[in-house]
Amino acid sequence: MPLLRRLLTSALVMVAASALCVCAALASARPLAAKRHHPRLAIVHRTLAPVTKLAPGDSAQRTLELRYRGSGRFGAVVLRVKGLSHSLLGSGSTALRLKIERCSTRWTRNRRTRIYKCYGRYWVVLHTVAIGSRRPLRLRRLSARAGRTDHLRLTLGLPLRAGNEVEHRLSRLVYTFTGAVR
Repeated sequence: MPLLRRLLTSALVMVAASALCVCAALASARPLAAKRHHPRLAIVHRTLAPVTKLAPGDSAQRTLELRYRGSGRFGAVVLRVKGLSHSLLGSGSTALRLKIERCSTRWTRNRRTRIYKCYGRYWVVLHTVAIGSRRPLRLRRLSARAGRTDHLRLTLGLPLRAGNEVEHRLSRLVYTFTGAVR
């Protein structure tokens, strides 16, 4: 009996020691699923300068930089514009129009004409669209890779046929850029 008791006790000690070793190894090991650093969007200009005194047929330009941080690549980048739901500026022939272009270098503003010009490669990211709808606008031809920066020019305008009914109308727009990871 003493021999059986000693064998059982030593077996119990071995099981306990093995369990402690396994627990210690699991506690110090890296997670089984490696954490990935997904790409993130960063916008340099948090608030764009207000557009004032925009007459039918006129347009205004603003620039911003869309920076990609982290690692990986976005599968898609979309833009949502909110703020026109109860305004004449968001419906029908009087709806504001938006066009977004990308330049490989920073946009340069001409002091005399006050228009931004691209001195590098140029792409149209979003063709001119009415921004009164609530649907997201998919942006094309962006680099969307970590470590890159897209230099964007937003052109906001009123169509010539908007007429005088939009005179002295105000609306605040909120631009939201969202990136979807592949």
